[in-house]
Amino acid sequence: MDRIKLCVITPEFLPVWGGAGTYVVELVRHLPKDIEVHVVTPMREGFGEKKVSTSDYDFSEYFGDNIHVHFVCKATDTFIYNASFQLACLRHVPKLVKKEGIDLIHIGHHMAGLLLELKGLNIPTVTTIHNTIQDQRDGTKMSGMRFWDLEFSEKAIYLTYAFLRLAEIIYFLKPRYYVTISKWMKRQLENNFHIAGSIRVIPSSVDINDYKSTKHDTILESQIPQELRDRRMILYVGRLLAMKGVDILMEAIPKILKGVGKDELLFVFAGPGDRIPFLNKLKEMKVESSCLFTGPLPKEAIIQLMTSAELVAVPSFHENIPYVVLESMACGTPVIASNVGGIPEIIRNKYNGILVEPGYSTVLANAVIGLLEDKSLRNLIGQRARETIIQKFSWTANLPKYLEVYSECLNH
Repeated sequence: MDRIKLCVITPEFLPVWGGAGTYVVELVRHLPKDIEVHVVTPMREGFGEKKVSTSDYDFSEYFGDNIHVHFVCKATDTFIYNASFQLACLRHVPKLVKKEGIDLIHIGHHMAGLLLELKGLNIPTVTTIHNTIQDQRDGTKMSGMRFWDLEFSEKAIYLTYAFLRLAEIIYFLKPRYYVTISKWMKRQLENNFHIAGSIRVIPSSVDINDYKSTKHDTILESQIPQELRDRRMILYVGRLLAMKGVDILMEAIPKILKGVGKDELLFVFAGPGDRIPFLNKLKEMKVESSCLFTGPLPKEAIIQLMTSAELVAVPSFHENIPYVVLESMACGTPVIASNVGGIPEIIRNKYNGILVEPGYSTVLANAVIGLLEDKSLRNLIGQRARETIIQKFSWTANLPKYLEVYSECLNH
């Protein structure tokens, strides 16, 4: 493939707060150095309790000199900013395309490209589809949580669902190259939308070199009180969303503690979101002393937690290919995850992970207790999990597939 100039449009970048952001950061990091990449994204300000901002990152540590980042607006929330970002793209992207001689556009999340359609840019475009508005709304509904206890972005999706659903349907009518990260999502798109264009499945990928098998204590010292560090850790990583099944995991905690021992375990919740409704629930169940919320953490800290944990729980009602599963498996840490979405394309039950039906706290509790009691099974699952990532979900395996799509799109 000849040298190209690529424009990547993404509503999430650094700091990462969701899977779509991780996807774009990882893709940009691993693209060949002879591709000139222009990333169009918001400048995120004051994210999380510690107010982590885009300006806190040294981009030279993450990217090579072939990567150019263009901040076209500011973002201080996790939903409303999308409208201002799309308006900013409408103003800035056509100018960038002309000034830099952009050959190809890759939209990192399909909802980021809605308004840009109005410009009718005559540029080959690849669009990644992570999930649909309907899937997100349905996942939230399945949780059974009250509307007022939902995270802000989940409430907003409920309130704007009809409009966003219509916009999504219209967007999918235009012929273009689509990439999705699971066979499950491809089937969803083919069954529920009249997709015009090619849909290529390329799994999400990780750099196996980022995930070491040795344990580190830095994050434990900074985040976990001394008196709790000797406890065996059950880890949840992700946004505190209803559709992520956080409530189900919390309902399982008393059952797990009864089966294993109240003073033996520590449940760590690492990720952004409003913890108050969940803290109230934990207090009602009188298990808050066995739980710890860290808020959002950088990737290096998450890796340290994963390598220190006995297992990682992913009790979601809706997922595609969640990075937390890939990252935990890359660390060699066993995962217990819901049998939903694209997860069964990663995990083979009792071989390289454990699958459970979503929404059943007793089933989840029994799976956790069973894995905690079987060290040899944990070790075997962890070993096979890492091997799975190396073989099927590494950039070494999947980057050539992106370059193929880019070449086809340019030559179409």
